[in-house]
This record gives sequence, C-alpha cells and structure tokens, in this order.
Amino acid sequence: MNVAFINPFIESTLRSLDMMAGIQAEKVGLEAKEDLITTYDISSIIGITGETSGSIIISVPEGLACKIASNMLMEEITSMNKSVEDAIGEIGNIVVGDARRSLIQDGYSLSISVPTVVVGSGHKISRSSSVPCIGIPFRTPFGDFEVNVGLQEG
Repeated sequence: MNVAFINPFIESTLRSLDMMAGIQAEKVGLEAKEDLITTYDISSIIGITGETSGSIIISVPEGLACKIASNMLMEEITSMNKSVEDAIGEIGNIVVGDARRSLIQDGYSLSISVPTVVVGSGHKISRSSSVPCIGIPFRTPFGDFEVNVGLQEG
C-alpha cells in the first residue's frame, strides 16, 4: 500500500476526534492486518472509490463510543443506543472526508460512501484478502480504538 495513503488518516483521526468530541488521542503503532479484522464494540465503515479503492474501518469500544457521543451531543450517554451509533457513523464520515480532502490536494480523485455502522461485542469484518490493510491503533484516556486503512491503487 502506498504510504501516502496512511498519514492523512492518522492526522484526520487525531484532528477530528479533538475538534468534534474534545478527546485527545495518540497513535501507538502500525500493523499489517490479515483478511479478517477483529474489532471493538462498534465500527464505522466507509468505502472509497476512484483512483484508489477500498474501505476505512474505525472500531471503538462501547465506553469510548459513549464518551464520543456524549461530548458531541453535550449530554451524558452511558450505554449503546441510536445516538451513539449515529455519532460513531458521523465521526467516521468526518475522519474519512477530511483525509479525502488531503488526498485530493495531493492529486487523487476519490469518492466516499455513506458510513455503515456495525454494532456487537467482538464483531468481525471480512474484507478482500487482495486489498492490503494497515491497522492504526490509537490510545485515549477513555479507551483504545483502531483505524483500519484498506486501500489499493487502480
């Protein structure tokens, strides 16, 4: 995978989570992912098409998801509900949209899909083994989460 695809998602994740939910995060590594991705309790999945194609998956544990939703909506939310699902879908949309703008500035022509949100403890998301995927773990004071960037050129 072209390394130029990774940094926009790291930068966008850090910026978007801080701006939209007031949560500071730090990247704690990078790892190549196999064809089956084990995730946290809720995931936002956004497809990308154009000069590169694939998907971005942002997976978050329930506690962090509730904190993100609480901060975005300015009301206390302590368990998974429709508002939390909507907030995680929106964070995914913001992160990928912001990264897309950076990639467009670098000359790529890309479109993104509406987010799909998957909920369930320990859910797994299957993807094509022919598309390379990089897992980017992040740490926050409210829990760890992961952004998976699975893109291929062409």
